[in-house]
Amino acid sequence: MRYFKYCLPLIFILVVELLVKFNDKSICLWKVLTGHECIGCGITRAFHALFHLQFQRAFEFNHGIIIVAPLLLYLWIKLILTNDVK
Repeated sequence: MRYFKYCLPLIFILVVELLVKFNDKSICLWKVLTGHECIGCGITRAFHALFHLQFQRAFEFNHGIIIVAPLLLYLWIKLILTNDVK
């Protein structure tokens, strides 16, 4: 568990790739229940496009990718640099 924080981006990328590849329906609970898109709809596909360096397509899926992706990167770097010894 000591080095788990270093693997988080790889786990995240793997989960996103699997969700996009093997799921043809929406994974958004709000959309499944109501039929309407929520503010986060498309963020998984946006990350998938971002991982494949398709920036325009990522932005088209969800405009929030501009905020969410750098924020996740910042939080991961902060986690790496934090020396929490327990």
